[in-house]
Order: sequence, then C-alpha cells, then structure tokens
Amino acid sequence: MTDLQPQSPTPYDDHPISAAKEIIPDEELAQYSDNAPRSGGCGITVLLLGTVALFGLIIVGLAAAAGWTSGQREASVRLTSTQSAAINAQIAHIPEDIASGNLVLLDARLRYLATITPAVSGINDYIATGTALYQTLQPTATLTPSLTPSPTMTVSPAPTADPAQITPSPTGSAYNLPALLAEAQGAYVSGNYSEAAELAEVIMAVDETYESVTVIGILTDSLNALARQYYNGGQPAAGNQIVGRIEALGLFLGDGLAYERDVAEVYLNAMSNIGISFPRAIAALEELLTYGQGRYYNEALNELVNQYIAYGDALAYDPAYGFCPAVVQYQNAYNLTGSGTAGGKLNNATTMCSQATPPIDPALLGTPGAGGTVAPLGVPGG
Repeated sequence: MTDLQPQSPTPYDDHPISAAKEIIPDEELAQYSDNAPRSGGCGITVLLLGTVALFGLIIVGLAAAAGWTSGQREASVRLTSTQSAAINAQIAHIPEDIASGNLVLLDARLRYLATITPAVSGINDYIATGTALYQTLQPTATLTPSLTPSPTMTVSPAPTADPAQITPSPTGSAYNLPALLAEAQGAYVSGNYSEAAELAEVIMAVDETYESVTVIGILTDSLNALARQYYNGGQPAAGNQIVGRIEALGLFLGDGLAYERDVAEVYLNAMSNIGISFPRAIAALEELLTYGQGRYYNEALNELVNQYIAYGDALAYDPAYGFCPAVVQYQNAYNLTGSGTAGGKLNNATTMCSQATPPIDPALLGTPGAGGTVAPLGVPGG
C-alpha cells in the first residue's frame, strides 16, 4: 500500500545540468548562457565597411576609365579634323599645279597624300594625271648625226653625285624640307608670293613643327602681300579670296586688308547687279560712295550716273511708265554731273511729261523694281 500512495515531487536539483556538462564542454555550453558575450558583431561591421569601400573603388575606377575613353575619343576627332583639313588644302591646289605645269609642288603634294592612311579618295587618278603631265613635259628626242670618234678621242665618264653633299631631311621624311624652305624664301624675296605661300603650306603639311616660326612667317607675309597685289591690280575678287584664306588659317591680317575686303564686297555686289537690276545696282553704288575717296570711287561715281540715265531711258520708253517717272532718274544723274547727257535728257523728259494728256502726277506713278516688282517713284534703291 505504501508504494501506491502519492508521493511529493522530488525537489529541483542540478542533475540535468550536470548531465549536460558531461556531454557538452564548458566553453561551448557558455554560449547558451544569457550572460555569455555575443561573438561576430564586429566582424560583420568590418565586412560591410570593406564591401562599401570595394564598391567605391570600382566606381572611381569606372569613372576614370570613362574619362580616359572620352579624352581619347576627343583627341581622335581633333586629329582626324586636322588631317582632313590638310588633305583638302593639298587636293585643292593640285588642279592649279597641273594647269601651271609645276611638277615640283605637284610631286610634293602627291607624295604627302600617298602617305595618308586610309588612302585618300581619288589619289590614284591624281598620280596617273601627274605621271602623264611629267611625260608630256619631257623634251622630244630628235635624231642627230652620229659622230665618228677619232683615234685620239677619249670618252670621259659621267660625273657622279657626291653622297657627302646630299643633305637628308632632319625629319627623316621623303622630302628635303631645308631645300623647300630655301625655295620658299627665294620665291618671297623675288616677289613670287603665290609660290612662296604654296611651298610654306607644303612644308607645314609634311611637318608642322619644322622651323615653324620661319615657315608661318613666310606664309603670313606672302598671303598678305599677295592680297594687296590683287587689290592694287584691280582684282578685288581674288583679293577677297586670299583674305578669307588668311582668316581661315588663323594668320595675322595686315593693316587695311579688312577695310579693303569690305569695300570690295560692296563693289562686287554693285557690278554683279549692273544689267540685272537697276534698283539693286544703284543702291550698291550709292553705298560704295559712302566709303569716300578710294580706289573704286571714280568708277562708282561714273557708273552710278550711267545707271540713273539707263534707268530713266528704260522708264521713258516703257508704255507702262513713260517720261514722267523717268524725270526722277534723270534728275538724280544731273545732280551728280550738273551738265552733259543727263541735263539734255532731263529737259526733254520734263517737257514730254508736261505735255501728257491728261497731265500725269509723277508722285502717283511707279517705277520698275527688282525682279519685276514696282517700287515707289523716287526710291531707286528699293
């Protein structure tokens, strides 16, 4: 009966912990304790910081690579643009060299273009043309009677060039740049400014660093002198072309050449409209006279009188207009001359206008304008 009676629970003891200690060592069991220190917190922090730093280095590296690539691309574009300008400049002068038979410059240009990679378009055609020109300019062989040598005649050997006297180009190119520079200097001194400028440009195209100060000086002085030569010789269009070339090359423009260019543009505009449009030609000639006394003044004044008279004649004998609107143009011409043809035409037109039936008020008439339009009377430049 005693065994069947309920018994009080056994007081709590540390037998389970003791048993656990026998299975799990103390140093491992300590991690399950609430008071045990937590391990791994600092390691995770260090790992995160290292990852962030690594990503930062990667971003900086990518940015640097992108900047280097952009710089290389920009440099490549500039190099290509500079080379294209040099190629176009040489190609533009080839027809002139062919027309003038200047084999020295033609050969220099073709040799330079042949070194360009990729190949310049049409270079083979230029070379073929240059070869044909060279063959054309060779003297024609003629038959001459042969001489029978006497027993005492001796034939001297042909002289050979001394290798020591051949000066190679300091740049190692196929061109003798010192010889080209000397030729350019000689051309400038002799007043052959066009050839001096072309030789200087050839040197710059082959090696822009070779004696650059001297070469640029020859090119600048030659082009400025050539522009003045054209203006003084009554060739304003050619002078304007040279001035434009100087500005395109970024060279120094001599005193007075900008003014010469501006006046020449007005003069050329007026001349191009003579015989095409009275109003436009008259307006340009009047503008030209505002520049004062100069190389075009007398010509512009005489031509303006002629245009007024011709305009008046066109109006007087046009049934749509008649003598009354012509009076204004004859009066304009007479104001510039004070006598002569303009005076006689003015008197006649005034008389004919007064006899018109019914009388015509000139203020109500129109005059032909540019392109077949009708401009108000008394406004010849409209």
